[in-house]
Amino acid sequence: MILTSPHVAAALEAAEAQHLRLQVETWRALGAGQARVRAVGGGVAAFTERLFGRKLNHVTGLGLAGPVDEAAIAGLEADYAERGLGVEIDLCPHADAGLLPLLARRGYAVNAFSHTYAHPLDDVPAGPADAGGGVEILQGADADALFVDASIAGFSLQAQPRPPELLAALARIARARADTRLFVARVDGEVAGSAGLSIMDTPLGRIGELCIASTLPAWRSRGVQAALLRARLAAAKAARCDLAFVGARPANTSARNAERAGFRLAFTKATFARPPGG
Repeated sequence: MILTSPHVAAALEAAEAQHLRLQVETWRALGAGQARVRAVGGGVAAFTERLFGRKLNHVTGLGLAGPVDEAAIAGLEADYAERGLGVEIDLCPHADAGLLPLLARRGYAVNAFSHTYAHPLDDVPAGPADAGGGVEILQGADADALFVDASIAGFSLQAQPRPPELLAALARIARARADTRLFVARVDGEVAGSAGLSIMDTPLGRIGELCIASTLPAWRSRGVQAALLRARLAAAKAARCDLAFVGARPANTSARNAERAGFRLAFTKATFARPPGG
C-alpha cells in the first residue's frame, strides 16, 4: 500500500471527518451543551462551546471531494463569528488546489502543522498484543469504569494546557461512543495511562483511528504509550480494519511513539486560520 497516495489520503480524511462529526453528535446527545456539525466541501465543520477552542471547533476534510465554492467559506466564517470564534481549517495536501488561492484571498494564514501517520495492518500479529515492560492493559468494562478519570489525569500536565471542562468532555464523549473502544494501562496495579480506538466504516473501507491517548505524569517514559499502541493495533486488526492511523504534532512525543510502533507518515496537514472579523 502506498500511504502517500491520494486514495489513502481520501480514506484517512473521510475517517477523520467522521470522527469529528461523531464527537460533536455524541456531545449533543449527552445533553451537556450546544453542538452541531455542518457538511462543507466534502468535509465537516464542528461547532461547540467557545471554551473548547479549536479542538471541537474546526473544519476537516475540506476539498477532498473537489472544488469548494467561495460562498461556502464565507458561510463558515459567518457561523464561527456568531460564536466569537475564528475559522480553523485543517487542510490535507491532497485537497483541491483551488483552495490555496481562495484562502489566501480571504486573509487566511497557516498557524500550525500536524502529521497524519498510517499503519497497514497486514503485518500486525493476530491475537492480543503483549504489553511488556510490566504494563497491564485493561479493556472492556474494566477500562470503561476507569477511563474518564484516567484520561483527565493523563492530560492534566501539558505544555499547552487544555481547559478541564474540555478534558472531561472528550473523555465522556469517547466513553459514550459505540464505535470507540477504551484501553487503560496499569503498572504495579496503579492506573498509568489510557487511550481510545475508534473503528469507522468509510466508503473506502474500515479504518481505525487511534485517539485520546495520555499518560499520567508519574508514569511517563515507562513504555505505557508503546503498550497502548500495540494493544490498539491488535484490536484494530481483530476488528478487520484495513488501516490504522493517528494524528500528531511534528516532533512531539506522540509522533515519536507512532514511528517507533511502525506507523509511517502519510501526509502533513496545514491549519489555515482566520480570526473573527479578519
